[in-house]
Amino acid sequence: MMLAVSAPGILHASEDMVTEYELPQKGSFPTSVKIAPNGKVWFLEFKRNMLARFDPDSLELDEFKIPSSKSEPLDIAIDSKGIIWFSEQDSNALARFDPETQKFKEYLLPTLKSNPASVLAASDGRIWMLGWNTDLLISFDPSSKKFAEYRIPTRNSNSYDLAEDSDGRLWFVERAANKLAMFDPKKATFKEWKITENMQSPLGLVIDSKGLVWYMRMVDNQLAAFNPETERTKLYNAPKNKGTQEMALGPDDTIWLIQSTDNRLLRFDIKAAIFQTFNITSGNSRPNSLDVDDNGRVWFSEFKAGKIGTLDPRLAGKIENKLKIDFTPPKDIFK
Repeated sequence: MMLAVSAPGILHASEDMVTEYELPQKGSFPTSVKIAPNGKVWFLEFKRNMLARFDPDSLELDEFKIPSSKSEPLDIAIDSKGIIWFSEQDSNALARFDPETQKFKEYLLPTLKSNPASVLAASDGRIWMLGWNTDLLISFDPSSKKFAEYRIPTRNSNSYDLAEDSDGRLWFVERAANKLAMFDPKKATFKEWKITENMQSPLGLVIDSKGLVWYMRMVDNQLAAFNPETERTKLYNAPKNKGTQEMALGPDDTIWLIQSTDNRLLRFDIKAAIFQTFNITSGNSRPNSLDVDDNGRVWFSEFKAGKIGTLDPRLAGKIENKLKIDFTPPKDIFK
């Protein structure tokens, strides 16, 4: 895996671009956030065992009690039909919720204690999950109601963060194995790339419109862009931080990162190669998850503060790298 390193610029934004909505019940501990095609904000309340829906226009909040008690809902996905899917760690299940009928269905996973983590609603309608401590990539067909399991080649991989490319291939990071991985559902085959010799604890993964696979190298604090065609990686040194929690991709290929301990959001503009930080108004709110709507607004959960927040980056304006270097060598330099 070949690589190049770039040192991008860093900007700091005002906190008044962040709006926060406090949840009515204390101790809700909101986690995974996803935006539905109709613009509604869906999220999980980990401690209260709830699935919640927030309407940005009316500011109305609806909560739905998950059937399994203490299910420990972890990650959420929304398919093309607007159906909500989420993983239940303690229940060892995949859950389905229909916003129209407001009814749940829960499907027990075939392997006990799979610990389902990342959930992805693929373009072909299948739902995929990672069993983070079982080295399993799990698929579910909503039509047949059947599961299929695929064993990740590297044992104890501790895999997270599923994303699908334009060819339907699935990508994820192996945190403990220090690898980037790809699974081709058509061939049912895996391919893995070792990141570096030293442990990087990779986290977060998004795929841009050009097919580049982006993820964070936590140890070296670098944002990596992997080109599947050339198998080369370009690295961007990120602002000093205490760790990235999750990544999301905006409609304009802007990459967003949430940094829980630093209590901030981080934007990376691919064209300008510049990072911009956005501090969250509530101190020590422990932002946990994020997603970006069609208008480019970022929505995020605040685990400790019990809030849902939003940031409109349009208020900060566009990022432009205006650094230009003009150099004319002396005429006799090549003599």
